[in-house]
Amino acid sequence: MGVITVRDLLTADNLAGHQLLGGRAGLGHVIRDVVLVRTSTDLSQVPVGAAAVMDVSDQAGLSSQHLVEGFCRRLHGRGGRLLIVTGRLEAVSQSTIRLADRYALPVIAFPAQGPPGSAEALTARLLAIVQAPDIAYARVLKAVAPKLALATTIDRILAVIQDALKAEAALITAEGHIVHGQLKHVSPRHVIRHPSMVVDRHPDYVFAANPVYGADHQVWLACEARDGGPAWEDAARAVLHMAAPAVAAWLVRDQLTAAHDRHRLHTLFTALLQLQHATHVPDYVEQHAAKAGILLDGWHIGIHITGLHRRPLGATAYARATVQVANTLAAEDIHNPLFSSAEGWSLWRTFPAEPSADRVTDLVARVGRALATYNTHADEALVAGFGQSMPGPRSIPTTLAQAQQASLVAVTQGAGSVEAFNHLDAKRLIATWYSDPAFRSHAEELLAPVLAAPDASALMNTLQVYLEHGSSVIRTAGQLGIHRNTVHQRISTVERLLGRQVAADNLTLHLACLAINAAAGQEGSAFTRRTHQ
Repeated sequence: MGVITVRDLLTADNLAGHQLLGGRAGLGHVIRDVVLVRTSTDLSQVPVGAAAVMDVSDQAGLSSQHLVEGFCRRLHGRGGRLLIVTGRLEAVSQSTIRLADRYALPVIAFPAQGPPGSAEALTARLLAIVQAPDIAYARVLKAVAPKLALATTIDRILAVIQDALKAEAALITAEGHIVHGQLKHVSPRHVIRHPSMVVDRHPDYVFAANPVYGADHQVWLACEARDGGPAWEDAARAVLHMAAPAVAAWLVRDQLTAAHDRHRLHTLFTALLQLQHATHVPDYVEQHAAKAGILLDGWHIGIHITGLHRRPLGATAYARATVQVANTLAAEDIHNPLFSSAEGWSLWRTFPAEPSADRVTDLVARVGRALATYNTHADEALVAGFGQSMPGPRSIPTTLAQAQQASLVAVTQGAGSVEAFNHLDAKRLIATWYSDPAFRSHAEELLAPVLAAPDASALMNTLQVYLEHGSSVIRTAGQLGIHRNTVHQRISTVERLLGRQVAADNLTLHLACLAINAAAGQEGSAFTRRTHQ
């Protein structure tokens, strides 16, 4: 067991609630003894490296702040390392604080009620820690072991760590996201740089972290404390090492439970999507919805959340993201189950009666705040779309489909965007359709013969402008600045390659042109009309 420093004493239960008045630079001092001082004679006998406990309540008729300043000077002269002041202390002057800082002599005090027990009892308890640090260390570990054995949730495991080490504790993913607990100072991304157990000290805090392997992925168990010396570091290593198996077991249980819940919700979601044309809601659907806490009656507003770049996630990454999305929504009092859908998540809010415009606006705002919170630490930023409010369970598929379409528009607006279906015009909806990857694939297949032609750029450019101008050869030629015969020749070539006539009312063909143009980039495309005439 290492030596006891001032930092270690400050993390002890006996000094809970203390206030550091000055001398922070001396928190690393090693404490070799603890003595109670009542008089100047006691002070003159303080050994080098000791902590002194002084009860200012015993000094009748004397100013407590003058006593503290005088004791601070003399304790420093004796080689003391810490002054602990108990009893009712007057406001300490700036000169006393500056003195403690200059001497690097930590001076701590307590609120009016002071520490539990007398100054004599406090001295005895601190002395036991200094003289037998191994006993205090063993007591911590002895208390932790049975508590961890009974801790079946991650919140309870973190609570055991926090109580044992007087520290903040958190569980961090391999991507550097805190999924449970909290850390006030250390960066999660700094924690995950360490492949093994680490203890690291900074000017304002100390932290310890231990990687944990559970199921198919790795997480980090981390804790941090404002104070804590070598003894705290030893205890942190041991406690995190003891907690790692409990966390690994919880990870396995949590993943099995999550997989079961996802399967159950997916089955229910599939059944709900089939209600649109049903004459009634089957009993088994109502039963499964009730078990999941999902309301089918009332007015529903569909919500679809998706990534800005709509990249598909692996199973493990998607499971983690689902937890994080659910947590950020829950912070905004949105506790609805999330259903896997279209490279994102679908959910709906249910109201007993048709929601007012104000209630809908409030819901949109809360989802927007949740996305903003999530996006501050996410690798893939999110956007959301809202469907219209509709009554009855059979309206759920419709409002969810609207929400998904609105989310496609939100993707074009940037990270954190929230779009409502009833605020979208036809032009914006069409823009989302032709920018969708699935439609682009269809467009490439539809226009494959033209794209394979040697003069594909000129043909595609002419075809798009021709369709935009109502199949008018004259207007197309004027727009492109080429001869009418050239337009006619190119369109004839396109029709020969496609094996059909090109008509102005062929919306699919027109959107296919736009999709291919959008995929290449409006300004850099080989088919842009300004580059290829």
